[in-house]
Amino acid sequence: MKLCFKVVQDWIVSEVDQSVLALDCPPQYKEVNPQDVVVWVDPLDGTSEYTQGLLDHVTVLIGIAVQGRAVAGVIHQPYYGYKTAPDTLGRTIWGLVGSGIGGIQAQTPPKGELILTTTRSHNTALVVEALEALKPSKIVRVGGAGHKALLVIEGLCHAYVFASNGCKKWDTCGPEAVLEAAGGVFTDLHGNHYSYGKDVAYPDAQGIFATAKGVDHAELLKKIPQALKDAFPY
Repeated sequence: MKLCFKVVQDWIVSEVDQSVLALDCPPQYKEVNPQDVVVWVDPLDGTSEYTQGLLDHVTVLIGIAVQGRAVAGVIHQPYYGYKTAPDTLGRTIWGLVGSGIGGIQAQTPPKGELILTTTRSHNTALVVEALEALKPSKIVRVGGAGHKALLVIEGLCHAYVFASNGCKKWDTCGPEAVLEAAGGVFTDLHGNHYSYGKDVAYPDAQGIFATAKGVDHAELLKKIPQALKDAFPY
């Protein structure tokens, strides 16, 4: 019993972040009906990579939707820095649309090139076709929707493109909210936001197209052939 009590005590948060408490809540969230709130959780995003020892790809995701829209999220990287800074292992990034993000600084990706991130383990003909249509200067193939979203938020990639229905709502609700809170845009391949209400189907059936702050989302999306978009109907 003493051991259990010690573990619990070690996990108790003993201080608060005053900079977070000082933020003003956007007015549209001050009187939300609890019935309109849905929370999506992925306790282990990047499962395949976790089993292969690619620990920096792994994230824990929490997404909060209000009336179907992703408005707040948390992306926790439990193994961030495990190769370079094991004494300060892990980091937590959060975002609230209308207030911004915490945990990192959003960055604009470099000019004069186009760096895309996409799946490392679920390649298909449609995935390849979408990437080739954009004519990227570089493709970064990594695991985990949360990890890919962070690459975009940090300006290491211009866009996260996945022409597949392989992701689920718990993969993308949190990342969408954090990316959009950081000034980016997160939609399907048709340019529409997903609904994250309680009765929606789980698959992200129209793929993923997410862009960093400072990237013209609509212009880049125009480069995806209509025939390819039609492969992901509503």
